[in-house]
Amino acid sequence: MNSVQQPIGEGTEDRARTNLVSSVLDAVLVLDPEERVVDFSAAAEELFGISKADAVGRDLVELIVPAELRESVRYCLSGGEGEPPPAAELLGWRIEMPARRGDGSEFRVELTIVRAAAPGSGPTVFARDVSHRQELERTRAHMAQVVAGSQDAVLSKDLEGIVTTWNPAAERLYGYSAEEAVGRHISFLIPDELKQDVQKILDTVRRGEAIDTYETRRRRKDGTMVDVALTISPIGSPAQGLYGASVVARDITVEQRRRRAREFLISATRDLDASLDPAETAANIVAKAVPDLAEVCVIDFIRDDGQIGDSVAASAIPDAAEKLEQIRREAPLDPEGSHPVAQVLRANEPMIFHDLGRPEVIETYVQTEEHQAFVDDTGYESAAVVALVARGRQIGALSFLHAQANIDYEPEDLEFLSELGDRAALALDNARLYQERDAIARNLQRGLRPPRPAKVEGLESSVIFEAAGRGIEIGGDLYDVLPTEDGCWVLIGDVAGKGSEAAGVSVAVRHAVRGLTREVDEPEEVLSRVNELLLEGTSLNDFATAVLVRLRRDQGGWTLTAASAGHPPAVHVRRGGARLLGGGTVLGALQDAKVQRHDAPFAEGDTLLFCTDGWLEAGPPSEHREPLELARLAEYLAPLALAEMIARLRGDAISRTNGELRDDIVLLALRRVDASRHD
Repeated sequence: MNSVQQPIGEGTEDRARTNLVSSVLDAVLVLDPEERVVDFSAAAEELFGISKADAVGRDLVELIVPAELRESVRYCLSGGEGEPPPAAELLGWRIEMPARRGDGSEFRVELTIVRAAAPGSGPTVFARDVSHRQELERTRAHMAQVVAGSQDAVLSKDLEGIVTTWNPAAERLYGYSAEEAVGRHISFLIPDELKQDVQKILDTVRRGEAIDTYETRRRRKDGTMVDVALTISPIGSPAQGLYGASVVARDITVEQRRRRAREFLISATRDLDASLDPAETAANIVAKAVPDLAEVCVIDFIRDDGQIGDSVAASAIPDAAEKLEQIRREAPLDPEGSHPVAQVLRANEPMIFHDLGRPEVIETYVQTEEHQAFVDDTGYESAAVVALVARGRQIGALSFLHAQANIDYEPEDLEFLSELGDRAALALDNARLYQERDAIARNLQRGLRPPRPAKVEGLESSVIFEAAGRGIEIGGDLYDVLPTEDGCWVLIGDVAGKGSEAAGVSVAVRHAVRGLTREVDEPEEVLSRVNELLLEGTSLNDFATAVLVRLRRDQGGWTLTAASAGHPPAVHVRRGGARLLGGGTVLGALQDAKVQRHDAPFAEGDTLLFCTDGWLEAGPPSEHREPLELARLAEYLAPLALAEMIARLRGDAISRTNGELRDDIVLLALRRVDASRHD
């Protein structure tokens, strides 16, 4: 650069100048004192799209500067008002401004103006395209706005784990302001039991590796825990190398709760009905809830004398369950008292209770000094309490308590916990009924299947259940009709064997389907999940067959989607004939059970008929029916009312057995009708 400032002479000096100008990577524009171009490098030709021949002799400002900036650029070239500043002060003088190309287009350039010290010499201008810099700044500003406006928490930290940035969503998620968070070590968010995560994550970042969707827990400012999904990416640049990491955190607390609730409901169904002994059933229920749903779980029963006690508890805290049961034995709860259980039973509504460890709250519900000491030692925090109601009768309450966990129950937890309470209540009542010997068969059959199909607008239905045998020899036939906003689900199935084991599997299948149809919209996927559930069972006879149909209505009419897994085919009677909806393999036998899918319109007047194998196999082998015979009979009887249709089919089975059934029979029929005529 110093050589450019030397006076430009003739001969060898001109050649030296030309060689220097052509060798510099930046565009070089040499001017005379009147600011006309004397030399114009090849880089300048490329940058401005102007040939040297067109540039030399032209006024530089007129040549490359937009009209609105020409005055200010001339000022800079002349050194400003008064005497020009010394040459040393002009070295490195830079101007960033718009420039004009030969075709009239504009772009951003950085001009470095060097005024020669020698009298009679003009300035030399070095020009560089910095459009990318403007774009980079624009991108940075845009990204800053994106981060600030993101609904996900975004923070950055250096390689030592010190927080360097913190967006508004991070403030909302964790409860700390940016002023409180920036400059602190990231460990202030990490629960004690996860402290080892800090070093593992930092080691990964220092290796330049990203962490994608890491699900974990973090602690908020108020001490409560939040489930988060973290995406962690190294931050670096060619000049600085690796210098930190960005962390994007998404709150998945509700998502995790729903997922855990869904998984828990499916897996818990079998355990809730694993025994028909009331004491074992109660113990199974509370044990299943700990520690996934609570640190302490207790069932309080309504006793014959009206008091609340005979409690069964489980806890993740050593000795807590035994102590709580002892307290309830010695001091049953007053049904008119202020204890949360009494409040819920009086209101018959699920409730959440917070701040159970605060002295002013404790004094509203403790029963005795021993109870007070127990609450203090256990560290109660919050509780969710649901009434246990089975077949219209309150039998007690199921309480879930967080203790020593820094977790609160939230309103969205109540729906899931209430459903679990409903299932627990039914399991407990089934166990009670089992002990009543002769009455158990009929009562438990009502627990395994609804007494009548649920009403669905636009459909009429009819069902016959014919039990075989006497006493408590319970079969595994099951059916259900589950209304939805746009139609319904229809299930029919059968499980292997008889008695309490078959009943338990039947209940598990039915309730698993009920839970899954809330989350899954395709019947073959539901049955595949049921197959997984049955494969997890410990019995050698956890097998089931099933047909599951999804009936949907929309503006174009009704459609049916059926999934069959080894069950006697359903019959779809429509104009032009009857069609069998069967196929597939038994559930619970193979990892890759085959489920056969069928799709069809379900027009007005169409009939859908289901049966269990008790109908096909009624009577001696010579009298057994084939599915095609059922289809022909269904087509023949379809003009009749549904109740008459299935009554005649029942009569056919009874006539083949001489009045003595060897297996239960379920016959279920649905028909598409004009909704305006359907009551």
